[in-house]
Amino acid sequence: MHVRPFLCFLALVAVIGCTSSRALQTDGSKSKSKWPEHPDFKPTPEQGPMPKSLLVLKRTDIKKAKYPVIDFHFHAQLPKTEDYVKMIAVMDKAGVGVLCNMNGGLYKTLDKNLEVGKPYKDRIIHFARPVWEGINEPGWSEKTTAELERAFQVGAQGLKINKALGLELKNTDGSYIHCDDPRLDPLWKMCAKHNKPVMIHVSDPIARFLPIGPDNERYEAGNWRSDPDGNYYRTGQPHYSEIWKHQENMVAKHPNTRFVLAHVGNMPEDLERAGKLLDRLPNADMELSARFQDLGRQPYTARKWLIKYQDRVLFGTDGSQDREVEQFWTPHWRFLETDDEDFDHPAQMLSSLGAPLQGRWRIYGVFLPDEVLKKIYYENALKYLPSVRDSIKKQLGGRSS
Repeated sequence: MHVRPFLCFLALVAVIGCTSSRALQTDGSKSKSKWPEHPDFKPTPEQGPMPKSLLVLKRTDIKKAKYPVIDFHFHAQLPKTEDYVKMIAVMDKAGVGVLCNMNGGLYKTLDKNLEVGKPYKDRIIHFARPVWEGINEPGWSEKTTAELERAFQVGAQGLKINKALGLELKNTDGSYIHCDDPRLDPLWKMCAKHNKPVMIHVSDPIARFLPIGPDNERYEAGNWRSDPDGNYYRTGQPHYSEIWKHQENMVAKHPNTRFVLAHVGNMPEDLERAGKLLDRLPNADMELSARFQDLGRQPYTARKWLIKYQDRVLFGTDGSQDREVEQFWTPHWRFLETDDEDFDHPAQMLSSLGAPLQGRWRIYGVFLPDEVLKKIYYENALKYLPSVRDSIKKQLGGRSS
């Protein structure tokens, strides 16, 4: 008998034995995966940054927006006066006229935001945001609706709804709570009563509902290399098509409420469908935030769509106060104002190595006409934000509004 092969065999048996024992808990059951909703997930190396393009192309010298922009979708933490001062300095540099802060909150949180931000309410305004805790308890709807009315009375300029509806919040029986749930009807009616917009994010990019792997463009861009968080494939969450149906039902059920659907309604991959939704539902608008990477890779289609629905589109970034002007804000203006080609999109997220996680490609400008640009930058938003009309007029100065 050959000793070395036999020893190798024994070693292999030992390894298998150890592996088997590790795979069993003391009760004999299999060990739980680190990602129980993605039991087959395997980490892979992080994606690197985009390669540098060798194309020699025109680059428009653009440093700030052509007109004062109302960013209808922004997330800021501004607990102190100096935070407002710093934020407004960035806004002035970028050409942003007004920020709509989606982190206004309710109750004491909203009161604190309004108190600290009062001297700057011509530049930074706050939207209320529900507290979902207790939604399955009796009286939650009445309590929250009453607080929302108080919020509007003390200065909140709208209501922000995050993607918890349809993806996170559950009923006591384990089913998901959707945006057309009857418990939410009083909130939408309260917004109509006070003529305040609902800025609502439901569903998510389509790629999040597809398998993790090379065929998924978000994976190729760099998402889900070390952690599958945020991917909904076979995790139990409703499919995006189901969530869309609940959203359309909500909008149709409340014709007097103005709904602004975040992120091009989370259907920028299919602008024809997005347009048909707007055609069917006259009380819905769409804002553009965090989907410029998708709009900019289909510039011909996007330009036609933006011009056709110029009265129904609002500008937004889904940004935060730590974003740099040149890296984040300027690509938005370059996309909307110029015919520049093949430039980096305003990446919402970058990997640790610099990969643009929401799209491993570059985008192209759509050079919108001035009359369309004005509507998307500020005119459409002013329909719902009369409190900042004078501020925008002042910032326009001698320019035609």
